[in-house]
Amino acid sequence: MGALRRILPTAVAISVGIFVLVSLFTTNTLLDALGGYFINTAVIIAAFALFLGVVNVLRVHARRIREGQPARFYSVILLGAMFLVLALGLPPLPDAPSGPAQPVVQWIFESIQLPIQASLSALLVFFVITAGLRLLTARSLEAAVMLLVALLVLAGQATVGLAPLLPEIKDWILDVPAMAGVRGILLGVALGAVLTGIRLLLGVERPYGD
Repeated sequence: MGALRRILPTAVAISVGIFVLVSLFTTNTLLDALGGYFINTAVIIAAFALFLGVVNVLRVHARRIREGQPARFYSVILLGAMFLVLALGLPPLPDAPSGPAQPVVQWIFESIQLPIQASLSALLVFFVITAGLRLLTARSLEAAVMLLVALLVLAGQATVGLAPLLPEIKDWILDVPAMAGVRGILLGVALGAVLTGIRLLLGVERPYGD
């Protein structure tokens, strides 16, 4: 029985993964239909997983409030905001779309969520300044090169007609070496995703069996 519990999920995952993968590279009607069915099934399962996540958030924060933990104030705000958005967003308004496209939900997102996100993003400036100050005290060739590049980019960004060459240097740094690094990272992420998918198809990784 224990062997069946290990083998059956692995066999199902490998079969479904192969069907979906083959359907993406072929034009067979049957395989396309099977691949679309499996993908739609995965979307439905993900929706139920999202619902379970909401239930778990309710359970965890309700227990925190009930036990009187120090962070219960934030739990009250979180649950209150969640119920408020659900209460305003789920019921359809007359002659208006429901769900995320509802005008009330859009106003909450644009007037509350976006300013909060902008404020959190603004805090990154202080982390960047702190990192720059620490970089000034670093004594190595790599730190010196990074400091020089950062100063050139900042100078090219702030220069307005004083040194026409600096904006060109800044653009070259962003378009050539920085873009090469970004593309290298994206290629590494893509290769990692492909290898993870191969390991799942071969049954080496079995998160569905944990």
